Amino acid sequence: MINYVTLAEAKAHLRVTHNDDDSDIMLKIQAASSAVKNYMKEYSVYEPARDVDEDFEVDSNWEPIIDEDSNTVRSVRFEVKAAVLILTQKFYDQEYNFTLGYLPDEVMSLLYPLRDPALA
Repeated sequence: MINYVTLAEAKAHLRVTHNDDDSDIMLKIQAASSAVKNYMKEYSVYEPARDVDEDFEVDSNWEPIIDEDSNTVRSVRFEVKAAVLILTQKFYDQEYNFTLGYLPDEVMSLLYPLRDPALA
């Protein structure tokens, strides 16, 4: 399972300082990450690597190269992290007033510009 935020990031966002809810928060991170991944379709949630001119780097097949840290961990886009944190907060606070088939407006507003739309 891919989680786009860490437990520490989520706890900081939720302002939770105890460890009593860690397993519950992890479940909500997983659910939020999965929902974001499904919404994004095929578009990468990861930050593309950029050259010194801030242009996207591509491989020999013209596919974007994903930015990685020194431990080869892929860099998640800031918008994606924020969307997952907001959705995790809603799950944690039990704010389940979602419209069927849609993510909350504030989450979609972060992700929509990055989304690869489905073709009809």
